[in-house]
Amino acid sequence: MNHFAPAGAAPALVRQRGFTLVELMVVVAIIALLAAVVIPNYVHARAQAAVSQSESNLKEIATALELYYADNQTYPASGNVTPDLFGGAKNPYLSATPVNALGRQVYVYSFVAAAGGTPATYSIEDPGLYDPTTLSSVPLKGAGVGTSGLCTQCTRLYYDPQDGLYGQ
Repeated sequence: MNHFAPAGAAPALVRQRGFTLVELMVVVAIIALLAAVVIPNYVHARAQAAVSQSESNLKEIATALELYYADNQTYPASGNVTPDLFGGAKNPYLSATPVNALGRQVYVYSFVAAAGGTPATYSIEDPGLYDPTTLSSVPLKGAGVGTSGLCTQCTRLYYDPQDGLYGQ
């Protein structure tokens, strides 16, 4: 087979195979559609994970406070939740400072002294602001277990011994 064209003959056009503009546009549209579905779900899942972490931290702090109370018959003074609140770095109640996932903020603890026959109590506040859609399974303050009073517009998480974990 002769690979050279005869002298004076026009060179043969070789058709190159490739993607057309329409095919490329279809692929880009499919990728954009997939991204439009996946990215919001990913963002919501991350926000929900932050709420779950905060719920866990609030319960851990409450457990440390109850253990402290069992040993000392009083709760510590109000302040930010750090190991220093319980007596320093070598205390048996809380070994590290729990922080929320949003802004790495420290939880705030408030002690309420006993008065008029009511026992001493406390509350713990998460200073972060959450997306209300991620708190839709958290009860409202005072709703109690088993009621349908769930947060639909809540943006903050709290804990106290009477109401447990709740939103406002």
